[in-house]
Amino acid sequence: MTLYRIPAAVILQVEEALDEAEEAMLLLLCQNIAADVAPSDVRDLLAIVSEKGKLSPESLAELMYRVRRVDLLKRSSKLDKAAEEALLLRNTHLVPNDRALLIETSDDLGKSDVSSLIFLMKGYAGRGKRSKDKTFLDLVVEVEKQNLVAPDHLDLLVTCLKISHRMALQPKVQKYKQSDQVAAGTRYVNAC
Repeated sequence: MTLYRIPAAVILQVEEALDEAEEAMLLLLCQNIAADVAPSDVRDLLAIVSEKGKLSPESLAELMYRVRRVDLLKRSSKLDKAAEEALLLRNTHLVPNDRALLIETSDDLGKSDVSSLIFLMKGYAGRGKRSKDKTFLDLVVEVEKQNLVAPDHLDLLVTCLKISHRMALQPKVQKYKQSDQVAAGTRYVNAC
């Protein structure tokens, strides 16, 4: 089996095109893939994933799709959003379903929602970043470090979403819980 490596020039172009929030999403999406090392930034992360042979043009396209960078998706794979969605339905994914769920949930939450969740999880989350500067993804990373949220353990998240009146997100979580991947007993590696 030959390992496919994305050229360094492509990795550099992707990293330069992403903003801070997109970089945070990418780091979260690939956290389990680079669990044995702690990449300092997106460039290091993509280089590590590429060196492991897991960053093919298709998987890079999946990452760009997940961070909603259709412009980079088209540039890196010549696919549009609809073609990438069809490809994701047919093939295995680089990004685990739990990571995709967290990104989708993050997209659906406004600042006041995140503020409510931070307040509700105040007893669980550390005091690292000031509350008003935290994002949903920052909060998830904090509670994951304490093993309070995991692919097969989303109860705390679901409870806080219910309390904060974000019931519209519950069907996404339930759909994820019922997915074959969790039912098959996917192993979770807490990279933190």
